[in-house]
Amino acid sequence: MKATIHIETYTMAAYRAIRPAVVAARVGYIGVCGLTISASIFMKDYAYLCDVVNLAARSAGIPHSEYSIITLQTISTSRPPL
Repeated sequence: MKATIHIETYTMAAYRAIRPAVVAARVGYIGVCGLTISASIFMKDYAYLCDVVNLAARSAGIPHSEYSIITLQTISTSRPPL
């Protein structure tokens, strides 16, 4: 199964710390709009992506109140019957 994840950053400092780490993680398709980073990933990569985001923020001294990780939607990858 796949999921659409939004990482909402509330400050420019959080965005600058987290975006490069998410892009470097190479776990799925990444998109950016404003200070929101979106990713379409496999659910098996969800914990890894959360670890990447949290580690990047912690390394830059960004408190968790300046960003959030939101699972928007899980997407079934099975095909419907013909």
